[in-house]
Amino acid sequence: MPSFGARLLGALLLALAAATAPAQPPKRVLLLHSWGPVFGDLYAKDMRVQLSRQMPGHLELYEEWLVSARFADRQEDAAFAGYLGTLFADHPVDLVITLGAPAANFVQRYQQSLFSSTPELLADVEERRTADSSLTPNETAVAIGVSFPAVVQNILRVRPQTSTLAVVIGNSPIEKFWVGQIRDALEPIKSRISLSFLTELPFSEVLRRIATLPPRSAILYILLSPDIEGIPQDEDTALAQLHAVANAPMFSYTDAYLGKGIVGGPLISGEEQGRATVSVAARLLSGEDPSAIRLPPIGVGKPQFDWRELKRWNISESDLPAGSTILFRDPSAWERNRWQLLATAAVLVLQSGLIVGLLHERRRRRNAELNSHRHLAELARMNRRSTIGELSTSIAHEISQPLGAILRNTEAAQAILNKGSPDLEELKDIMADIERDERRANEVINRLRGLLANVPTETKDVDPNEVVREVFEFLSAQAAARGIALTTSLAPGPVYVSGDRIQLQQVVLNLVINGMDAIGAAVTKERRITGHTMLVDRTAAEVAIEDSGPGIQMDTVEHIFEPFFTTKETGMGVGLSIARTIVANHLGRIWAENLYGAGAVFRFKLPLAKKADRERLPAQTAVSG
Repeated sequence: MPSFGARLLGALLLALAAATAPAQPPKRVLLLHSWGPVFGDLYAKDMRVQLSRQMPGHLELYEEWLVSARFADRQEDAAFAGYLGTLFADHPVDLVITLGAPAANFVQRYQQSLFSSTPELLADVEERRTADSSLTPNETAVAIGVSFPAVVQNILRVRPQTSTLAVVIGNSPIEKFWVGQIRDALEPIKSRISLSFLTELPFSEVLRRIATLPPRSAILYILLSPDIEGIPQDEDTALAQLHAVANAPMFSYTDAYLGKGIVGGPLISGEEQGRATVSVAARLLSGEDPSAIRLPPIGVGKPQFDWRELKRWNISESDLPAGSTILFRDPSAWERNRWQLLATAAVLVLQSGLIVGLLHERRRRRNAELNSHRHLAELARMNRRSTIGELSTSIAHEISQPLGAILRNTEAAQAILNKGSPDLEELKDIMADIERDERRANEVINRLRGLLANVPTETKDVDPNEVVREVFEFLSAQAAARGIALTTSLAPGPVYVSGDRIQLQQVVLNLVINGMDAIGAAVTKERRITGHTMLVDRTAAEVAIEDSGPGIQMDTVEHIFEPFFTTKETGMGVGLSIARTIVANHLGRIWAENLYGAGAVFRFKLPLAKKADRERLPAQTAVSG
């Protein structure tokens, strides 16, 4: 039988270390392998590593390999026994542990001459090897129970179409023993399945047979001894070569080969063997009588299968025994990249949430801007109406003058017509005066309608010269009634900015009304308001409204554009605030400053429209006035 594996020996060494107290002399343990130090004994290195780490100075481990197990003629055993007797003559061991049936047979055969009083632990042996011969008082065993009918029943369960079973096994004495055992165990089902034992063959022929099995075949891997002609130096390599060429699924009885090419099934657990062996070894080293330790053989455990082999041979998971464990399953894309996918999903969700939030915020800001513009337009319109209301007396006077002249001219025309011979030339002069006065009244009404118009905001190219000129013409009568002269000093050519004409008129109107209120009833040598337009650095147009009033108090200069701030007794404090908001919406800037001597000037600067032909504008367009 094959050895347990590295985990068994590692656990064994830990138990041995725990069983020997640091204060006592080191315990000597002989570990006797059935095969050579390479084939089937690859765990020895792990054993030595664990020993050096766990029990330095407290456990002496000796390893030997019964290489004669591979030969039919075992005459070398006597020489090997003599070697062991000489080796441990002066240094008797405290425990002998055998791995595999050949080593167990050897120790039992030479027990009296070598280890007559030494406790012996026979591990990794099948119960048939210990049932025929009674264990001596110095011996105990950790045996396994292999049911070959159960192994075949597992094969037929997962592969019901199987009719041929190729048994891979070597040709050593122990393997010949197992050939007989397998034949006897499967005798009751020989009509259901035919057996083919691949024994007494070179390894190359074994590979050829495995690669050319008839349809509906299966392979039962038992053991390959290292004496087979052409076999690799280690069992794992030999098993890998068998697996690579096999044209039928491979099965076995132990989980030592699970993950190395077998499909799986109810298997004897090497881990359970290891726990039992470790436990018994610890008990023996602590002084317990070997004859008092009798364990039942270890049977098969929970079914285990290799997912890769199930896929290779198209074995459905629904055909497996209930409660089976499937190992070596290839992880899905989700399992392989779970954290990356979760992180990516989290980033995407976060980004999506951020984008949605930004879009929502953008929509809210856009709606707020639209509402702000709408409210600004409404407030500006109300401000214009309030301003017109304040100027209603002057406006009425300006309209009443041409209307009164029209009335007087009409009466005069009627009187002339009542004469016997009317003077037609005089009538023509009267009609011309009526037409002139009507146009004059109509202009006043049109200017008033334009300022009071409730039209949607419209952005287009606007010439500040025209804006200043229109506002000054509208307010000329009101200014004259208050004894204030309105003059302009405009740029010689168009200076286009991009904006809303009505809103820019509102800015100029508010600044001029503010200047007229500042002059008020003050006694000054000059009562004048001047509107300037100019080009600044070929990038912006500037409008300045200059008055000859008393100027701005220094402590109010920084607050005059704030909402509801006013120095007037009846003012609302919204005119200059509206002006600043309109200018800011046009990407401009407005400010105020005192003039040298007396008076103040309000300036606002707007960027030129992109469509303006700046090359045709003169380098200096400001005109002083």
